[in-house]
Amino acid sequence: MKKLTSMWLPNRNRHLLTAIIALFVLLLNTGCKKDKDDNSGGTYSFSNTEYTGTARVGNHYYPRPLSLRFGADETVSAFSYLTLSQWQRNFEGKITKVQENAQGQTEVTVLFDLPGNEQFNSPQTFTISADKKTITGGTPPIVSMVDMKLYPKTSHSIVGNWSQPANIGWFPDVNAISFDKNGQTTYTQGGKPIMATADPTDPSRFKLNYKQDGSRITFSGINITAWPEVFIIPYYGVISADGKTLYLDSYDFSAASLTSSFSTFEWNGPKGVTPWLLREK
Repeated sequence: MKKLTSMWLPNRNRHLLTAIIALFVLLLNTGCKKDKDDNSGGTYSFSNTEYTGTARVGNHYYPRPLSLRFGADETVSAFSYLTLSQWQRNFEGKITKVQENAQGQTEVTVLFDLPGNEQFNSPQTFTISADKKTITGGTPPIVSMVDMKLYPKTSHSIVGNWSQPANIGWFPDVNAISFDKNGQTTYTQGGKPIMATADPTDPSRFKLNYKQDGSRITFSGINITAWPEVFIIPYYGVISADGKTLYLDSYDFSAASLTSSFSTFEWNGPKGVTPWLLREK
């Protein structure tokens, strides 16, 4: 083994060498910088965060509600309704690459696990803003962000009344809808409550269950065009980052009272726009 010996240098040379070493260490630390933030409680500065809003998910007529969650490590969870050759209500993925660009933004590459749809899949690259408040990017037909913002760690509650107060004819399956603290919904259509029976003396409201997982809501819409027969339509929704909007869509688009690319009139809502309800104050 070669023995290292000390070497005498003039003061000026020693100071120059010290400056070069310090610069080298600084460059080394900068070049090897990992997107890490101890406050996140995970591998990356964006670990354990969630973004909600709307995105082009699968082959669909309008942007769909989306909740995108980053786990503590490389895991990613997407809550929406991905329809290609097969459909998935939730789809998982893993982070394959993370890097910071010159603008201080974080570029995250994700590969989703899509059994039966592998032919459509490719790595999705999302860009998180320098302040971590928004996320953009993605590639059709899997996920292409439209308007996604950072959701608070303490989730908004869905409990309350949600409606389209200026447009009582829009989205009739769910307009207006009330979520109570016991996990049930009640409904109003055209300003009138939906009753449990056709008996006018029965004061009970028609109720169905719902579930909330943070920003993610699964619930039902109802179609009473053949009253007293009631058709129950499966819906899902995502609460916006500010807690004021519920973006929604149906799992059974053929049965839901929503607009489509084939709609002649906009009786059920504006064409090509994600359905939404507003939280009543």
